[in-house]
Amino acid sequence: MVQTFKTQDIQALLQEWELSEAAISVLAKEPEIVTELIRARHLPLLPPGYVPTVVEVLFDDIPYVRSEKGQVVYLRYCEPDYQPPFVEYRFDGETAVFQVGGEYVVNRVEGMAQAIALQGLLHEED
Repeated sequence: MVQTFKTQDIQALLQEWELSEAAISVLAKEPEIVTELIRARHLPLLPPGYVPTVVEVLFDDIPYVRSEKGQVVYLRYCEPDYQPPFVEYRFDGETAVFQVGGEYVVNRVEGMAQAIALQGLLHEED
């Protein structure tokens, strides 16, 4: 079932997420993406050691990079100074990270990053 929201509902939800006014302004224009983000924000963090088979990078909801098993299989040209309003990283078809500017809306790789950082600290003591 596809959930639809009124503009006021989206604004209120985005404010609950403690996003900046700039991020709210960008996402308020994208109700379908907000619906996807609601689902993604309820997914668990990706586990430490998780290695995705497929990695996709989307700028403004358009695929720009796709890697399968570590090999780039798709690469769209992008102007070097292009600043997309939002960027999404998908791992195996699921949103792993979603950013508006430098602001995280979804960050499911946090656990992976913490594990890597902890491993680095442990190895420094060796």
